[in-house]
Amino acid sequence: MIAVEVYRDAGGRVRGFRYSGHADFGEHGEDIVCAAVSAIAQTTVLGLMRHLDVPVDVKQKPGLLECRLAGGSRAAQEAAENPAVQALFETMVLGVREVEKQYPEHVRLRSKTIRQTR
Repeated sequence: MIAVEVYRDAGGRVRGFRYSGHADFGEHGEDIVCAAVSAIAQTTVLGLMRHLDVPVDVKQKPGLLECRLAGGSRAAQEAAENPAVQALFETMVLGVREVEKQYPEHVRLRSKTIRQTR
């Protein structure tokens, strides 16, 4: 199962996310569930970095993609308050939620409230 955890601050703003695990819906290279959630995650990272020019910390290896707003607490706060950043993150959540509805045995979406440092 692919577990998607969305990191939110106390105000409900998305600060990042973590995708971990494998869908195990199909053979490696032919798994449409994996392809769907991977495309959503990668597009979100690319949108943040290349379209919105937002600094992010990204960790990626097989079975894991984690992305968090970066650049120190002030820069991360400013990015989190940017409506375009939140629109991109929330669009990612919508996309993953739709895949989860269609393939509940293979995708799980959860939100986690994180503490912010100032």
